[in-house]
Amino acid sequence: MDRVKLQARVRDTLSKSELKKLRRSGRAPASVYGHGMDSVAISVAVADLAAAVRTEAGLHALMDLEIEDGRKKDNGVVVIKRVQKDPITRKVLHVDFQHVRMTEKLTTEVAITFIGTPMGVQFAGIVEHVIDHVQVRCLPDHIPSHFDLDISNLDIGQALHISDIAVPEGVEILAALDEVVVAVRPPHVQVEEVVEKPEGEEEVEGAVAEEETPAEES
Repeated sequence: MDRVKLQARVRDTLSKSELKKLRRSGRAPASVYGHGMDSVAISVAVADLAAAVRTEAGLHALMDLEIEDGRKKDNGVVVIKRVQKDPITRKVLHVDFQHVRMTEKLTTEVAITFIGTPMGVQFAGIVEHVIDHVQVRCLPDHIPSHFDLDISNLDIGQALHISDIAVPEGVEILAALDEVVVAVRPPHVQVEEVVEKPEGEEEVEGAVAEEETPAEES
């Protein structure tokens, strides 16, 4: 996996107004930590961050972080641990970076991409995506950008499990092999309950209705 360079700046603890000003300038507040180091408050240019994750590795890209005016030991290889976004505008609010060592395995989350449309759908089957991410453990340069899972052959009543995911060598999925990932359920059938009335009840109700009907004035 290729590494990308990312420049950052040390930042002081900022008030809400200062954080808004920082974001308006095109930068996002961030923190970097890991391997027993104290958390360092930094900021990164959103455009640079977007370019860094536009590679094939996506959000799992390895980044050579260089912090301006920072201590040398705070530089190094990092990965994105968490991105906080505004739920409405989807703008980046904060980023957490984690220091990694290329010789040490780490645990991270990898997305599952579902390929195709299950054939059971043409018979009104309902697709249920039980999980769409899995935890993996591997060396930093072995992190998959995602897992592809072909679901086009699934019929009603069938499912795919963790064991059906093609896992590259050196990558371990931290989940039970028999855990269901996606299934096709039978269609929902709505059954209306028919209540049968005792014999003669309809005639009695009809007679009562006639008696309650006002007589027409002549």
